[in-house]
Amino acid sequence: MEATFAGFVKLMDERQKVADARFDRIEAMLTEMRSSIASLRTTIVVTGITSVLAAVLGISAVNAALYSNMLAALSAGKEVAAVHAEVQKQAEETAALIRQMREREKQPPPSD
Repeated sequence: MEATFAGFVKLMDERQKVADARFDRIEAMLTEMRSSIASLRTTIVVTGITSVLAAVLGISAVNAALYSNMLAALSAGKEVAAVHAEVQKQAEETAALIRQMREREKQPPPSD
């Protein structure tokens, strides 16, 4: 009976060693998973911040381009208005000269 009990104790000790080794491997895997999760969390946070910054900077670039285009259009409009005013002034002067020429044609030639 004592030999059977000693064999049973020896068998239980071996099972305990196998179980301890298995638990050690499980703990090592859990530690590795925790570090992976921590690095994943860091990656997610950095990616989120980078995405927000990219969106903000992209929107700012679009706004700057629109502002620049609007100023260019306004400047071009002012230039066109100035050219239009000059053309209108020249057209009026030309019309006045044509009127003067027609009036001269209608006047009788001076007699000698």
